[in-house]
Amino acid sequence: MRSLIVSCNVTVDGYMAGPYDDLASLDFIADDPELENDLAGRFRTTADTILVGRQTFLDMEAYWTEVDSPMAAWLNATPKVVLSTDESFDVSVWPNSRLAAGDGADRVRRLKDVSGAAIVAFGGVKTLRALAAAGLVDEYWLKVSPVVLGRGSSMFADLAARQDLTLRSAKSYPSGSVEALYATGGVSP
Repeated sequence: MRSLIVSCNVTVDGYMAGPYDDLASLDFIADDPELENDLAGRFRTTADTILVGRQTFLDMEAYWTEVDSPMAAWLNATPKVVLSTDESFDVSVWPNSRLAAGDGADRVRRLKDVSGAAIVAFGGVKTLRALAAAGLVDEYWLKVSPVVLGRGSSMFADLAARQDLTLRSAKSYPSGSVEALYATGGVSP
């Protein structure tokens, strides 16, 4: 079975976005080319599929197809699976993309059963929250920006129980960001 890695930017207090979940609320993300290059290298050697929700697909396509970097090269070349409830959503604007309409958790379970390398999920809060709540995440690759928002949206808001994690690695960067890689350790009562 393939593993599902969630890779996302969070604040020190654990928020992925401000209280309105809009792109403007993502201005907390520290610009750190060294961190981006490290991640691109790790993605290349670990994952062969990208998983995103509909809005994240649109946001990422608009940005990464216009950028020249190792991360952009990997994102543009790697097959992408787009979760959407809209069966007519057109994913042809970003090459190597296919639509997975319907029940997202069911689609991800089936995708994990297909042979291959890891799947990396980028996301909007709603998509990552649903993956975490369904117990589908094997690893969290968190890019922690040196910011505290005080309120916002967390991917862990819908967890029914505590989830223990095992730290795999951590590294700090010149921007003050910290990358922390955690493996899931199961659900505790």
